[in-house]
Amino acid sequence: MKAENAFIPREIKGVELTEQEQNDLREGKKVYVEGMIAKSGNEFNAFIQVNAERRGVEFIFENDKLFNRQTLGGVELTQKQIEDLNAGKAIFVEGMQRKDGEVFSSYVKLDEATGRPSYTRYNPDSPEGAREIYIPNEINGVKITAEEQQQLRDGKVIFLNDMVNRKGEEFSSFIKADLETGRLSYSRTPDGFEQREDFKIPTKVWDVELTRKQRADLQSGKAVLVEGIKGYDGKTISQYVKANFNQGRLDFYNENSRPQA
Repeated sequence: MKAENAFIPREIKGVELTEQEQNDLREGKKVYVEGMIAKSGNEFNAFIQVNAERRGVEFIFENDKLFNRQTLGGVELTQKQIEDLNAGKAIFVEGMQRKDGEVFSSYVKLDEATGRPSYTRYNPDSPEGAREIYIPNEINGVKITAEEQQQLRDGKVIFLNDMVNRKGEEFSSFIKADLETGRLSYSRTPDGFEQREDFKIPTKVWDVELTRKQRADLQSGKAVLVEGIKGYDGKTISQYVKANFNQGRLDFYNENSRPQA
């Protein structure tokens, strides 16, 4: 397919393209666009160009934002995976290891603004409403069957005994997967999930306006540092905040007891 036959958007990442820029793209030229907004809420600049194979516009970053690492989390990447990352595609990497030794698998895609890897339980290239999500074969130390994995992918509830939490304590729970994010929720009852789905990330925390990136990070389960909070004594403090979807609330931590993101 030729570039001239590709769909050229009038606006990309919040920036309206001029007619000249649209024409340049149709002719297969690279166009430099400034002030675009990534999904994370960060502003970024990049060249854009029509990719005939993908039938759309792709981002081309400067050399300092090219991903040139050979491994992620101790896992060696194939040349194809590295090329896909630099082409703006998501890849799936199994058996990575966190700093605390925990082994995990994840979809990985480069952040449009920073060029750094972003890790998710869902394939960010899959469409909303039909997300491809990752369900592990082990949850909190308990192996699950292929049938249980499929049940979670289908939005059904399963029950697991004798799981072990981060504190080393055993527990049993009903489990359900969020079909958009892949995040797992836990409940003591099989119908306890319905109430939690209504929990929304607020726009403010103690009168401090959250940025789009902070809200997105909270929604994805990450801990966020919120600065400028006024305490009851009138003093300004900073606290880490993390969404507790199981309880439908935000949990607060000081810097010394920062939660794991």
